[in-house]
Amino acid sequence: MDEIDRMASTKVSIEKIVESIRNERNKTIEEFLKNETSLMSFLQKHYQTVAISKVKLEFLKRDLKELYNSSLDLVHFSSLIKELKGANLENAVHEHPLFDSELELVFKKNGFRLD
Repeated sequence: MDEIDRMASTKVSIEKIVESIRNERNKTIEEFLKNETSLMSFLQKHYQTVAISKVKLEFLKRDLKELYNSSLDLVHFSSLIKELKGANLENAVHEHPLFDSELELVFKKNGFRLD
């Protein structure tokens, strides 16, 4: 079996791609939930916010936990799924802009706005 035959027989499934994307998304969320410094660095970099109240922080963490426990929004990530499927790749790129745009929805809900 040559390389082309082997590649054709090992097509990546949509389920594995979706699982990979969800895992990448959850790694970022998990880091924010475990490490408040990472979360605050992200807020400072993207939202020019250097401090927030403990109450606002708890609401933000609650919403991040909800996102962490939710299934992947297939419509939101459809272009990345298609891109990975077309390239026959299983692993998502951590820095893809769709990850940030999904997180942006959580931050907007909590009153943070991009400049």
